[in-house]
Amino acid sequence: MLNRRDFLQFTGLSGVALGAGLVPFQSIAASQSNMNFVFVFNGGGWDPTRVFANCFDQRVVAMEASADVSQIGDFKWVDHQDRPSVSAYFDRFSSNSVIFNGLLVPSVSHGNCRRLMMTGTSNDGASDWAAIIAGESTFSLALPQLVLGGPSYPGIHGTSVTRAGTSGQLDALLSGEVLEWSDLHTVRPPSRAEDRMDTYMMRRAAAAIEKANMPKAKILYEAYEDSLVRGVELKDLREVINWSAAGDLGAQGNLAGQLLSMGISRTIMMNHGGSGWDSHTNNDQTQSQSWESLFSGLLDMADRFSSLPGRNGGSLLDETTFVVMSEMGRTPALNGNDGKDHWPYTSAMVMGPGLKGGRVVGATDEYYYGKTIDVDSGDLWRDGEDLTVGTLGATLMASADIDPELYLPGVAPVRGLLR
Repeated sequence: MLNRRDFLQFTGLSGVALGAGLVPFQSIAASQSNMNFVFVFNGGGWDPTRVFANCFDQRVVAMEASADVSQIGDFKWVDHQDRPSVSAYFDRFSSNSVIFNGLLVPSVSHGNCRRLMMTGTSNDGASDWAAIIAGESTFSLALPQLVLGGPSYPGIHGTSVTRAGTSGQLDALLSGEVLEWSDLHTVRPPSRAEDRMDTYMMRRAAAAIEKANMPKAKILYEAYEDSLVRGVELKDLREVINWSAAGDLGAQGNLAGQLLSMGISRTIMMNHGGSGWDSHTNNDQTQSQSWESLFSGLLDMADRFSSLPGRNGGSLLDETTFVVMSEMGRTPALNGNDGKDHWPYTSAMVMGPGLKGGRVVGATDEYYYGKTIDVDSGDLWRDGEDLTVGTLGATLMASADIDPELYLPGVAPVRGLLR
């Protein structure tokens, strides 16, 4: 009778040697087709003029009097003494970073903007960027995408997406502790019996696939078999990884680093700040604190990733693209409560090896509306196209060696950013 580890070896899957720190999938060369992605979502709608958008020459925009512009090459950002981590971050990573300014999200409703920002459409069935990249992976992963926090729209890639849960649900599921949460008295089977049950279910799934005479049935059976294989592999990791991650970026980054370095996941979705960016009152203080906290966390995560091994002999940081976004921007002017309300133009930042860095793509005009760009070069062009959430998504997919046309017909990536 095969136990779980024998079964994994028998089926050719890469198990993780407990306690040995071995990295699965080392034979896979680092390339665009298997680049890792970490998405950091900042809920509530941030004010890009506090970091990303240099709008000092736009009279309608309420900029901070004590802020200034810093620059390295062609890369510019808004600097402030209360946000030292921002400049510390760009001093190190501006050459690997791209800022998208004047990014159009055609809504000012939180829920709709989140979906648009993550999928490029209001269609309920659309998959988000992280799910697509995970689902299109060309190698086997136990958890292609793990959602630690933030929005998630799996769409047709639901079998690739797993939520860790806010109360340790994933950890309890793997350990069997979840049985104790039931109102019904349930006893977990002994390990040997569980091994036999796993093997039995694998054989039943394989038999069902072989006998399936309908294409849809075969697809469903294959998805079920895939989930069984992943579950078996993850059971062997329950004593190696602490699956619980607190809400701060430090704890989320620690878990994300483990999963990506060990070859368990390809994309991680995390949240920073809850919905605390929604600054209808006291905009300057609220935004400043949130920006400093975000970039301090990004610095810590980058340091952590630089100390972890990647799949190609370098560090995990060399093989990971960070995508930092919020669902919308804030109005150019302050309201009567010194706050800023919802605005359909925002910014996003991408850092890592997936794109040509050291650039700011897009801008806003004198009324704080987005300017058009030439999608071939990424330069501003009066007769160009709007820089939209679809443009961002298409660029991310193209950087992951995925044809955007499959998911966003007619939407072109910013080709000048692609390596």
